[in-house]
Amino acid sequence: MKETSIELEGGYPQIIVHDVEEPEEETECNGDEPLMNGNIRDPVGVSTGTPQGSPVLKSRKGHGSNGHIYTPNGSPSKGASYLPLGVSHATSWGGSVSSIRLSASREDIATMHEEQKIKATSAPVDKFKMIFCIMALHGVATLLPWNMFITATAYFTEHKFGNVSDNAEYKDKFVSYIGIAGFIPNVFFLAISLFVPPKSSKMANILSLNFMLSLFVLTTILAILDSTEWPGAFFGITMATIVLFNGAAAIYQSGLFAFAAELPDSYLQSYIVGQGLGGTFVSVVSIITLATTDSLQTAAIAYFLCAVFVLFLAVICLVIAYRSPFVKWHHNNTVNVLTDKEKEALDTASPPLILIFKRIKLDAFSVWLLFFVTLSIFPAFSIGVQSTMEQPHSSFIKMYFTPLTCFFIFNMADFVGSMVPALIKWPFPNKSWIVAVGRLLFFVLFIFCNYRPDSRTIPVYFNDYVYIGLMIIMSITNGYFKTAIMMEGPQRVPPEWAGKAASMMVFFLVLGIFCGLQFSLFFPWFIKQF
Repeated sequence: MKETSIELEGGYPQIIVHDVEEPEEETECNGDEPLMNGNIRDPVGVSTGTPQGSPVLKSRKGHGSNGHIYTPNGSPSKGASYLPLGVSHATSWGGSVSSIRLSASREDIATMHEEQKIKATSAPVDKFKMIFCIMALHGVATLLPWNMFITATAYFTEHKFGNVSDNAEYKDKFVSYIGIAGFIPNVFFLAISLFVPPKSSKMANILSLNFMLSLFVLTTILAILDSTEWPGAFFGITMATIVLFNGAAAIYQSGLFAFAAELPDSYLQSYIVGQGLGGTFVSVVSIITLATTDSLQTAAIAYFLCAVFVLFLAVICLVIAYRSPFVKWHHNNTVNVLTDKEKEALDTASPPLILIFKRIKLDAFSVWLLFFVTLSIFPAFSIGVQSTMEQPHSSFIKMYFTPLTCFFIFNMADFVGSMVPALIKWPFPNKSWIVAVGRLLFFVLFIFCNYRPDSRTIPVYFNDYVYIGLMIIMSITNGYFKTAIMMEGPQRVPPEWAGKAASMMVFFLVLGIFCGLQFSLFFPWFIKQF
């Protein structure tokens, strides 16, 4: 007869099994219910033959009064016993199944993910890498519309508001206005989806994507119409569209990150790389339209039609992805390392957000600070940087300096940086926050570039080449570390909570974008103070 007790030691729940009497017969273990190591300490000098916290799939045999256990390819471990982490244990400890698993050691959680990878070898094949490519397409669709808006800034400020009185402030602060109108609802709806998740993430993703498509069709129609006589109404409609659009985009982006987090790691990276690819695509489109059209209105219509096409394609591909056997297998087997009782308990459990945050807090801070620095400079600051070449500037410099040095270089370098982790993995995942803090130095360096030369009182020390070099370094580090950090966060929690951890990471990412856009208002004031 065995007595089971659960004790807290070192912050982790320890499952201790005591033998009251010596068992004589061998008890077989069901290989479908992996046995998790309940005691993380083994006697010195005793090799168990299995990683800490790994499943023991061979038979368990009582041996003497100390409860010996036989493990594959190793010696029996005295004083420790292995049992499935089930509902009865959670009840005895006074916590939920999810809270106990989230309190497991880092080694145990790493083992859980390794078990998932081993089980994934029996998953259906992703034929022709179709789902992999679909995830990249959705990465493009996530940020493409926003990139279209900020790339078409000249269309709004020069074409739509070109004849509006300067007192209206439509021109000078348009980028800041769309930042506020875009990211307040973005952060709000991300918080809603995090704390009050929709009953059907599939339905939420499809509906939000269709709503985004409808709003961009409206934006294209507004670009075609002549709004000269009603600039205030056009401004109001545009801001309302951006508010609604970013609310839907928040639900869509959070849902897609959670969707990708339940697939193999390469699919999450494909999604993140797709986001960088979307920005590069918009930059190339903007340069082509500038070279082939002589109208800001025509260029804007081309931008918006591209976004409509991509969003329409994304809707079709999302439906295909949900019907894919590959996706169904991974989404249905995320928690297949659990016992049946644990799965049943998790179905009715509330997401342990505090415990998840404790696991990923450094990654959340790092991704917040990473995007805070980046979005403080791009695009609001970098749009105001002008060439240091001798006046007067050539027509080529006037037309292409900002599209090339601001949008194209940033998005291309960010795209390249996001692909590097597949080749060179960041070796210090617990030190990413140091790099994020170090990037604050960009604030000091960019101030000495030729930002708003007509109104600044601070001297300019850096020419165009230094400015371009700084943009490349900032963009590559942004792309590399956003990918490394966003992939690392979901790996710090058990597989069944990886999707929720990914959604929480997205919340801090977007919060960093919002804070950065607001901080960008500091630079126009600062350059006039000295």
